[in-house]
Amino acid sequence: MYNLVYKSIANSLTPAQIDEILIESRDFNGKNDITGCLIYHEGFFVQYLEGDAEIVLALFDKIRVDKRHYEVILLSHGNIYSREFDTWSMAYLSNQLPNEAFKYVKLMVSPEEEIPNMSVVPNPTSKKFWIAAKTVLNKIGHNNFN
Repeated sequence: MYNLVYKSIANSLTPAQIDEILIESRDFNGKNDITGCLIYHEGFFVQYLEGDAEIVLALFDKIRVDKRHYEVILLSHGNIYSREFDTWSMAYLSNQLPNEAFKYVKLMVSPEEEIPNMSVVPNPTSKKFWIAAKTVLNKIGHNNFN
């Protein structure tokens, strides 16, 4: 099992274009046993992907050249023993569509709280994802977005 997390800056996207990304992602991921989470907020993306290394890396190669965003920066990647998002073909944070994934993400990125202690220690890539997500969603600033 392999995972990676990246950040990028969106090219002015409409809600319909975000929906299109989600539909494409969920379809591809479901067919290829990839799970993860996509966060889009005020022009920034943070995405966590996990699955077979060859498939995840091939997908990331496509993501890098996608014209819907730029400055695609790989934050972390590596091998893992188990999935972080095992039931999410592509979770998406949205106030309009609250669900269990949404509640979990909101807890993890709360500006008032540190990332909560978990019964299982997150892998380094997962931790990098939550830190990046918290940064984007709480507007700490793009320069600190590492």
